[in-house]
Amino acid sequence: MSLYKFKSIDASGEMNVSFKIRKKVFCEEQCISEKIEFDNLDHLCEHFLIYKKDEAIATARVRKKSDQLFNRKLKAGSLLINQIINHYIKTNKKSSIMLHSQVEVEEFYKSLNFTPYGDRFLEDGILHIAMRYLN
Repeated sequence: MSLYKFKSIDASGEMNVSFKIRKKVFCEEQCISEKIEFDNLDHLCEHFLIYKKDEAIATARVRKKSDQLFNRKLKAGSLLINQIINHYIKTNKKSSIMLHSQVEVEEFYKSLNFTPYGDRFLEDGILHIAMRYLN
C-alpha cells in the first residue's frame, strides 16, 4: 500500500482543507496576498489533494492555461504533479500542461520535465516563469 494517496476533490469539506493549505503556504509563508491566491477562479479548476495516511499534506488546482501547485520536503509535490500529469494524459488526452512557476522553484519543475519558456514576470511581487510539460 502506498504511503501517499492522490485524490481529486469532490466534496466541500475537502475544498476547505485545500483552501487552508493554500492559505498557509502561499499567503502566510510566501506572503502572497489573499486577493491574488483566492482569485475567484476556483470554479474553473479541478482540485487535487495528496494525503499521507489521513492527513492532507499537499494540494493543487488545475485550470486550462495555468495552475498553482505547492509542496514541502516530503516529496509529496513530485508525487502530486506526476499524478496530475498522468491524470490529464489519461482522462483528457492532453499532450502538454502549462504552469507559472516561482523562479525560486524552477529547478523543481525542470526535474519533472517541465521546460521554461518566455520571459520572467512578476506576479504579486514574486518573480515567475511560464513552464510547459510536453508528453
